[in-house]
Amino acid sequence: MDDFAPDHVRAFIARTRVAEMKSRGWRVLGPGEEGSLLMEGPMLAARTVVTDAPIGGMFDDLVARALERADARDHAAARRAA
Repeated sequence: MDDFAPDHVRAFIARTRVAEMKSRGWRVLGPGEEGSLLMEGPMLAARTVVTDAPIGGMFDDLVARALERADARDHAAARRAA
């Protein structure tokens, strides 16, 4: 129980969600705060992506859309000028 597992997460989980978390591979470590249990479970795959680049993907998408809009305006202005 005291072993450190870098690929696992420990969290206080509400008693009402314990069954759901157990079905996802989490295990109960002991009592927690009011109405919760201390549980340990596998690190979420998406979490490593989020910590590597929190807004990177979203930012890249926004820049791509802005460039597309700018190109469309340029083409429309060139058509009007011709």
